[in-house]
Amino acid sequence: MGNEVLKAIRGRRSVVRFKPEPVPEEALQEILEAGRWAPSYANSQPWTFIVVRDEETKRKLGQLVERIALARRGRVAISGQGVGDAPVVIAVVVDPWRDPRHFVEAGAAAAQNMALAAHSLGLASYWAGIYEPGGGRRSVEAQVKRLLGVPRELHVIALLPLGYPAYQAQSDRAELAELVHYDRFGRPEVV
Repeated sequence: MGNEVLKAIRGRRSVVRFKPEPVPEEALQEILEAGRWAPSYANSQPWTFIVVRDEETKRKLGQLVERIALARRGRVAISGQGVGDAPVVIAVVVDPWRDPRHFVEAGAAAAQNMALAAHSLGLASYWAGIYEPGGGRRSVEAQVKRLLGVPRELHVIALLPLGYPAYQAQSDRAELAELVHYDRFGRPEVV
């Protein structure tokens, strides 16, 4: 497989433990650029990014992500530890007024672009979903917004911890034949 984009897509894994080495500023700027170039409906670009390096803020963000993990009883949930330990955390924030129907997808596309860019630069990340539709003042998203000074009308889609991986992550994928339907749901490929 010679295509660099496909290599990055297939090679990227979620990593929740990072080495303490700092993320080079040049790499961080490339990752943020990748987020800026994500697709959005009608080129609305409803995102902004908050780069968090402050240790205390990252620790508090990690505690909030841990609350999400505890709320998802019975499911595998990623710990908030990686957020607090990562050298850098990027908060993906979106403005629903700029794209009322697709702001979540736009924020997700920006986060994915940044995760792929990080991987291509030898860094690692994982997705910590924060957005809570209809979440109220006590929701984790509302608390993240208060901690980061995000205006009330905006939404935090995700946190993206970044750093050099402390281990080699592995994961399996379902076979493509199990996931693809042709022309209608439930119709396998006709050979």
